[in-house]
Amino acid sequence: MNHELGATIVLGVLALIVLFLSARRGFFQKETKPWIVPLTLVQLIGAFAIYFLGSFFLNQIFAAFWRHSLLIHYVAAASWLNFGISLIIAICLGLYLKALPPLVKRGILIRNPPDHPLYQDVWAAFYSWVVAFPLVLFLSQALEILVLKLFQVHKLPDQLAVKFLKLTFGNPVHFLLAIVSIIVLAPLIEETLFRGFLQTFIRKHLGSKQAIFITSFCFSLFHYSPGQGLGNIMILISLFVLALFLGFIYEKQGSLLAPIILHASFNAVSVINLYAFGDLFP
Repeated sequence: MNHELGATIVLGVLALIVLFLSARRGFFQKETKPWIVPLTLVQLIGAFAIYFLGSFFLNQIFAAFWRHSLLIHYVAAASWLNFGISLIIAICLGLYLKALPPLVKRGILIRNPPDHPLYQDVWAAFYSWVVAFPLVLFLSQALEILVLKLFQVHKLPDQLAVKFLKLTFGNPVHFLLAIVSIIVLAPLIEETLFRGFLQTFIRKHLGSKQAIFITSFCFSLFHYSPGQGLGNIMILISLFVLALFLGFIYEKQGSLLAPIILHASFNAVSVINLYAFGDLFP
């Protein structure tokens, strides 16, 4: 425990140094141009209805047909089930976004289409990852140590996605399906819903700072699960901080692609950590 505490303190100092240097370089200065999108409450509800109703009914349909497979070949069936449902929802959200009025669709995707090169979003996402990763990792480790000490437990439950990912390590096909779901489809779906729709709607009524904070809070609660037990404390707070960066880079870049790339990079590092290093980082 002493070794872990020392490493966590060093990581915290590193995170503070990175934040300080980034602030000095103007990283936290965001675009001041107005960015109001005529997104309505009905359009916002429609996007989340696609996700929640789609997830519920697709789960019921697929489970009815694959119930036997889920009982006997759980990992295989669940891998295809999760991938299939995520892919269908991503496609439906894309079609829904395309069907919205042009001003709404363009406003959600990008603030200044004519003069916004793709490489700027990629670079901004990479820069944001360098700034955010030490802080999120520090919080995750510090909270884990704190919760273990306070509640006198030896280990915290993993996030449900982590538990399932570990089960796929033994089969390349199932692992590939999990990777695509976690690194590609999850960031696409979640960033479209939370940053694209929810943050855009709240910004229209309350302003960008309030929109970032409220959306980040909702995003973290979205990942709550009773099965994660005390691990929810570590998971939700860490995800809240990550979501603040996701919301900020969306406002700073004026492009939905930037938070999608940042989100995907965090998920990719998590997968690499679990597979290559055996969960070296919490």
